[in-house]
Amino acid sequence: MIYGRERELIQLDRILEAARSGRGSGLVLYGDPAIGKTALLRAAVEHATGFRVLRCQGIRTESELRFAALHELLLPVADRVARLAPTQARALRTVLGLDSGPADPFLVGAALVRLLTVLAADRPVLLVVDEARLVDPESAQSLIFAIRRLSAVPVALLVALRDDPADTVWRELPALPVTGLPDAEARRLIADRHGPLGAQRLARILAVAGGNPLALHELPGVVGELGGTAPEPMALGPGLRAAFRDRVADLRADVRVLLTVAATETRGVLGTVTDAAAALGAGPTAWEYATGAGLLEIGDGRVERTHALLCAAVHDAAAPAERRAAQLAVSAALTGLDEADLRIWHRAMASDRPDEQLAATLSERAENSGHGPLAAAAMLRQAAAITPDPVRAGERLAMAGRFAWASGDIASARGLLDRATSRLGTERAAVAGRGLAGLLEFVAGEPERAIRLLLRDAELVDPATAVNLRVDADRARWAAGHGILDLDPAEFAVHDGISRFHTMIRPLPPAPLVLLWGLADQALEPYTQAAARLRGSAAPAAVSLLPQLAIIQFANGRFPAAEQTLAEAFELATAGGVENLLAHCWSLRTKIEALRGNSDEVLEAAERALALARPRRARSLIASVHWHLGFHALSMGDPETAYLRLRTLAQPGNDGCHPTYARLAALDLVEAATRVGRHEEALGYYADIRDWAVRSRADWAVSAAYACRALVCADDRADHYFRRALAARRSRHDLNHVRVQLLYGKWLRRVRRRADAGEQLRMAAEAFERMGANQWALRARQELELTGRRASPVTAHGETSVLTAQELRVARLAAQGLTNREIGTELFLSPRTVGHHLSRVFGKLGLSGRADLVDVDFDNGMRIVRPR
Repeated sequence: MIYGRERELIQLDRILEAARSGRGSGLVLYGDPAIGKTALLRAAVEHATGFRVLRCQGIRTESELRFAALHELLLPVADRVARLAPTQARALRTVLGLDSGPADPFLVGAALVRLLTVLAADRPVLLVVDEARLVDPESAQSLIFAIRRLSAVPVALLVALRDDPADTVWRELPALPVTGLPDAEARRLIADRHGPLGAQRLARILAVAGGNPLALHELPGVVGELGGTAPEPMALGPGLRAAFRDRVADLRADVRVLLTVAATETRGVLGTVTDAAAALGAGPTAWEYATGAGLLEIGDGRVERTHALLCAAVHDAAAPAERRAAQLAVSAALTGLDEADLRIWHRAMASDRPDEQLAATLSERAENSGHGPLAAAAMLRQAAAITPDPVRAGERLAMAGRFAWASGDIASARGLLDRATSRLGTERAAVAGRGLAGLLEFVAGEPERAIRLLLRDAELVDPATAVNLRVDADRARWAAGHGILDLDPAEFAVHDGISRFHTMIRPLPPAPLVLLWGLADQALEPYTQAAARLRGSAAPAAVSLLPQLAIIQFANGRFPAAEQTLAEAFELATAGGVENLLAHCWSLRTKIEALRGNSDEVLEAAERALALARPRRARSLIASVHWHLGFHALSMGDPETAYLRLRTLAQPGNDGCHPTYARLAALDLVEAATRVGRHEEALGYYADIRDWAVRSRADWAVSAAYACRALVCADDRADHYFRRALAARRSRHDLNHVRVQLLYGKWLRRVRRRADAGEQLRMAAEAFERMGANQWALRARQELELTGRRASPVTAHGETSVLTAQELRVARLAAQGLTNREIGTELFLSPRTVGHHLSRVFGKLGLSGRADLVDVDFDNGMRIVRPR
């Protein structure tokens, strides 16, 4: 598959179409080694249906042999030479080695014109010349001579060249530069070939590759732990090494030294690179050549490696002693007070033998100097590389893995821990890595295995770490479907703008548990504040929090905010390769599309989620997908499918069995079961939600229990239970409340209370429409029409007609509970300006103060909707 080459392929197709129309032409493709020229030539050959294709390739060992390339090109049609005039036939027979004697270049060119004309009389001819810089001059001149004289003959010539043809014999042909792939296509290529990579590693690979397809294929496979993020030159693989061998060899020695230093000093500080290069003999003339050739660019005290891949190739080709010399020269050039750690780092990189003193200094700097986790992990890994004692080296590798984990680089953390375990054994690696094995398993593996690892390591590590590991083990038990964790509603109570959970003393609980305990309203602020504090981080805590926040936002009716949060979670989970969290994101996507009634999107998202969750036996994720699929089936009027999906939530032994989700889906379960005649099962589901309502006193559970009771009881009591269900929880945000309105309306219509039914169904239809629940709104309108009434259209004024864009942003954030200072930080405004915007919002919307913002429906015309 060719990525991102639409422009080039269009040009090639034009050349072919011209030949099919009887017009001869040529084109030179030129660009860096491995940039994709040969792939484009292959694509042109594949597109050249009906053509006779003749090919040749320049070879260094034959570049000085006269007509060597033309010999390769014409050999497949040697039998046609005899049809030419004797003089022309003799010239080409000499080229083909069939006759002895010297070949006259003019006669060869004329004979080539005639031969191609004869061949093109049968069908169009495509000539393909790869590695044209190594083609002998006589062959090149003959081809140019011929193509200039075949403008009215169906012959096309395609040439691939490394450098700009302006200074070569190929300058007479039109030229098309082949540059690096666009960023989006480069990312797609890497994702297709290698799967998700950590965000920092991906960024480094993209920066070095410069869109070069071979580099994009090869670099992710050869980069070791932290190699994409550490402050060190990137290694190349064999393919790139071979592709750039000639290009590197063509450079002057002092230029190679300069580029090696530029690759070593990854920050690109001009003074450091200049001093280090000068110390190794690369002076002004090397700089002049490198900048003139576009290899380096200088500006604002920095050196930009405009051809980062060639710099990496030069560094890779340097002898080990030359690379060590570059590291030491850079270390010596770092004279700033704030560069001590970098000096030590480069000294450690230059070390070719064990050095405990240097390793200990680097380790201490990594752990105590306030570096980011990525830099600390890289420093510890290098410290381990020069540590003489294998045990101490293993401990440093384990610590490096813990820092890599904190940075969100899951793959590197796992690799470093594996290396540490091979040296230390399981128990000592667990102590050094502070329970890293279980943490990795929790976010990227099987919950059941995570439980065992976390509890095992909790017995080995220090007491403070053990507490956190046991909390994580409890969360893993919940994810595996073992029981329900207790939550204390008081922990979500806000005192002076802060709650206990907001302090992050321990991890925020899984959002479905928050919903189960009826704490979604109280939890919105702690989750929002925690996400704001962690925003920008790729750490697992930050990535895992975002799907939880999206669930809480969704439960509070903040659908656009939930969509935005989910998009951010998708990006981080994909970039980090955290597949459990990615499955969570796809599950949430299933939920959102199910609400909208988009069947194709629901099935695609569900399949993606289950493909990730099932191999890991992540029951909480599997159960969530089954719930959303059952909900969707109900909305589509398919109770049988809904029942088959939903009953798995309460079936012991099923991979989707999970007590939390069975209770959250109680109303769906009972509705589906009663509609397919499974009344005994429906009674069992009702009993479970009734018991939960008694235990938790969550108002949603009380409401659901009454609604389920109404569905399973005799008609003369249903009215009472429906009313109790509606009275227990009344909120425009609550999807279950609106569902109860729909069920009650349907029941009222069946017992011929059409006026009462019409009122319930009208409110349900309008609420569903405001939520964007299209299929549910359709069902409510259909039921309403059976009563003889129609729903009023839900109108939505443009938001900008009421508030300015900035006022709208401020109002949305204030409605989420953010203070003026926090809103200012988010929008880069002063608290005073935020207050000014809020005063205008209150005036325009007729609000008395900040508390009223929670009743504003920002998504439907700024209407004020308050619970009745």
